[in-house]
Amino acid sequence: KDKRKRAVVERLDFMFPKVDREFTVKTHSGGIVTIVAYTLIGLLVLAETASWFAQNRMELSTTVVDTSLGKKMRVNMNITFPSLACVDLHLDAIDVAGDSQINIEDTLKKRRLHRDGRPFSQEEIEVDTNFHREQQERKERLLKEELPNDYCGPCYGAHDTEDQCCQTCDDVIAAYDKRKWKSDLLKYTAEQCVREGRDKVEPKKMTKGEGCNLSGYMTVNRVSGNFHIAMGEGIERDGRHIHTYVPEDAPNFNASHIIHQLSFGPEDGKEPLSGTIKVVTERTGTTGLFQYFIKIVPTTYVGETGALLEGADILPSLYEEMEDSKSGKKQRKGMVETNRYFVTERFMPLMTDLLDDEQRDEDNRAAVHAGYSGGHQNHEHHQKQNAVLPGVFFIYEIYPFAVEISRNSVPFTHLLIRLMATVGGVFTLARWADSLMYERSNNTRKPIR
Repeated sequence: KDKRKRAVVERLDFMFPKVDREFTVKTHSGGIVTIVAYTLIGLLVLAETASWFAQNRMELSTTVVDTSLGKKMRVNMNITFPSLACVDLHLDAIDVAGDSQINIEDTLKKRRLHRDGRPFSQEEIEVDTNFHREQQERKERLLKEELPNDYCGPCYGAHDTEDQCCQTCDDVIAAYDKRKWKSDLLKYTAEQCVREGRDKVEPKKMTKGEGCNLSGYMTVNRVSGNFHIAMGEGIERDGRHIHTYVPEDAPNFNASHIIHQLSFGPEDGKEPLSGTIKVVTERTGTTGLFQYFIKIVPTTYVGETGALLEGADILPSLYEEMEDSKSGKKQRKGMVETNRYFVTERFMPLMTDLLDDEQRDEDNRAAVHAGYSGGHQNHEHHQKQNAVLPGVFFIYEIYPFAVEISRNSVPFTHLLIRLMATVGGVFTLARWADSLMYERSNNTRKPIR
């Protein structure tokens, strides 16, 4: 029975017939074809494998209409101003929804720098802090002399306990900042600030000889708006955002800056503004207005691409809020929401040159030369101050479309199928080529009758 079964199976072997070695012929041309075939198979296998790996690294993007409402957007930043003191650096944010954030500091860290880029040492900071503390204590001592001993200043609703007192204007502002309330109008309304004369304080002049590094993050509404570091302190007055400063001091606001990092959400390594360096000189107007017009595209990374981005923020965690955001508690596993952007920029100098090629007569009327005087005429160069607010403005718009990015996935079986097809095809073509060459060589050997 076993022999009969084997015989039946052997009859089915019509695809792979076997020939005894004594009936096979090996030729020189057959050896060459074999070498070429194996070389070609090796090259094609390597090419197919490399192509398979490349296809699995490809990103697939799908564009959809962004229908999300009420979302927040985190802006990560690390910017250095080499010639701008930290006391003169104020970050404000405004959006089209009417929300504004003045002098954002709760999630940002300022680090004082020397002009050569070295950070201030702890000893230098302590000396400066002690000096300001002595001044504050002296001011409080003088004010207490004018107040009754049992005086307890109101905190205007920002007190933690019923018996809490706010003796100075700074105490009231600190209480408001602790509750994250706006304190811009306190200096004009709080009795402590009015008594200290804070409501009549002139705009502060620029501090020279220092730089500042601003790092951290802020959270804004995901709607169009802008955030900026500009000269003077920003305040809200009559529903408008304005900056108070001394106009004559404007040339001292050096807007030179280095953007180490700027991202709108988790970084994906494709931020066009990261690494930007802008330096102003006398030839470029001593300072001016830098404007970055940013187009933001909401982007979601799905699958393995999203997993690679999880926790990818280079910015160190300064506050607990960032740790919660990085841990992905608000996002699904393997899915990361961020925002890609592209940018255009413009610079408007504060000072521009004027070529005064007109002469004026005694009545201050323009007088025109009549006749040739010979040689080159002397022109006096003057500068005029343009009506610009020195600073760095980031104006951003949100695209109404969202992009979903995922990693392309090609099954391993596809690679096997292509490899088998490649190997089989090469062997078939090689056998045909060997057969043709063998028949041709036989025909040339036959004697002519």
